[in-house]
Amino acid sequence: MANEIRHSTLQTNGGQLAANLSDEAVEQLFDPTDLRQLMQFWDFDGITGSDSVEVTQLPVPVAAAAATSEISGGQSNTAFTTSKFTHAWARYVLQYQSTDLLAINGGPVGQAEVLSRFNWTIALTLTDLLCALFPSLANDVGPGTGVNLDVDSLYQAQFQLNGQNVMAPYACVLHNTQMNDFIESLRSETGVKAFQDADTNEMLKARGPGFQGRWNNIDFWQSDSVNAVATSADRSGAMFGPGCFGYTLRMWRRIMDQQMIDPADILIDFGVGFVERSRDHTNAMTSAILNMYPSVIEQEDLRGVEIISDL
Repeated sequence: MANEIRHSTLQTNGGQLAANLSDEAVEQLFDPTDLRQLMQFWDFDGITGSDSVEVTQLPVPVAAAAATSEISGGQSNTAFTTSKFTHAWARYVLQYQSTDLLAINGGPVGQAEVLSRFNWTIALTLTDLLCALFPSLANDVGPGTGVNLDVDSLYQAQFQLNGQNVMAPYACVLHNTQMNDFIESLRSETGVKAFQDADTNEMLKARGPGFQGRWNNIDFWQSDSVNAVATSADRSGAMFGPGCFGYTLRMWRRIMDQQMIDPADILIDFGVGFVERSRDHTNAMTSAILNMYPSVIEQEDLRGVEIISDL
């Protein structure tokens, strides 16, 4: 028998489809952790004429000294030494470009789905910028290069912060692997406080994605933005108190006020960022471009401790 009609043959030459294209789409795995709430926000929208701004830090108060006598103090001037930190804005951009043929053909991935990807961009960018600062912290703890994170290292980080008079609450940001190693170490410990999982909708709604729970009055967050260090042998997490890190976002509406953007080209307005349309008529393509102007900095080094452990 020859020339029989087979599904496999028709699938090869186009008579049958290998898969039927549906209008459904499912979300791929990604880490939506937004760590903005762990940083101090600065609203500098009213400042003009500069691409940076400096914030003054006052010196710590000091106690008075005993006078040498009732009428002769013998005192000397006490230095009033201030310091500062600087926010400098920089442009961050994300662009998607699609052809007219994509819109004509249709399918589960259209312009609406492309634009929906921008919804996470601001949060993910600021989270990346925060985690990139952890290796710059002067103080660090950890079990050693290539060694899994343990409970003792978390205690050491907490003790260092307390020794520097950093006020609670503390936040601890770890990579997924670090978080797993910490919980594993906690299982084998005796006499330590139990870990309180973020297992209720109320806790997750209050803190958002990435919040793992509390241990020893420390809030724990997990993020895959935590960087690899030591020639990619370790991860660089951190434990820190309020005021250690800060961020600002330059408002884009100042550009609108100067009539540099056509309002009709704005596809999405985030308030602190925008997605703009750019048309390439010659090549029948349309770009969606997000522009944002953030600054994320380490405000006071001693308010944080780097946590280094196995990758």
